[in-house]
Amino acid sequence: MSKLWSNLTKQEWAEYMRLQMSPSGTGRRGYLPEDCSECSACGQPMLGSGFCPECYARWDQLSRKLEGADVQ
Repeated sequence: MSKLWSNLTKQEWAEYMRLQMSPSGTGRRGYLPEDCSECSACGQPMLGSGFCPECYARWDQLSRKLEGADVQ
């Protein structure tokens, strides 16, 4: 499916690209417990790895808008 970049504002496009290009699995800092890491987008400590729930929700919202499924 092609992406509809015109569905995003400049700010949304920049935010989407920041999330998309964030380094996944940035790792754990020494002070975090073994089962924790940092969100690969915002750096907040969290359980597991990848995006925190807030960053994932925003990325998903922008992705849907980009695909044309959530245009308002």
